[in-house]
Amino acid sequence: MSDTVIHNDRNEMTGAHDADDAEALHEPNTVNIPGVVKFLVWLSVTVMVVALLMWGLLHYFDKRKAQEAPPPSPLAPEVRVPPEPRLQGAPGSVKSPAEDIRRFREQEDQMLNSYGWVDQQRGIIRIPIEQAKKMIEQKGALATPQGAEKKR
Repeated sequence: MSDTVIHNDRNEMTGAHDADDAEALHEPNTVNIPGVVKFLVWLSVTVMVVALLMWGLLHYFDKRKAQEAPPPSPLAPEVRVPPEPRLQGAPGSVKSPAEDIRRFREQEDQMLNSYGWVDQQRGIIRIPIEQAKKMIEQKGALATPQGAEKKR
């Protein structure tokens, strides 16, 4: 058998088993080791700087948040007053619904049990309800009030 010599694209000999040809078969190292080390060092420094900046930023936010007044708890005993106009019975309203209806009924009772003007220019007055009932018993009720028509 004979040794065959094969040439590759770089005109290097392959397939030969000589010791001199062993280096010809070895590809040179193209990795720049100092460049890789510099990259890793700069990457580590950058990561540390960013981590320190984030740590400082978080501490700044914590201090700022501590200076702010905390929001009141919805379960707190104090009553927060809603803006005006307040609805009847809303927290902070002066009157309760029971108080409002009591005052309303007092005003109606006062109107039903007292004299007063309904329309002073026309001469229409208001009389107490009990007196009006007695007058109706004595005189009788009108079949239809003046100016009103019966509708069926």
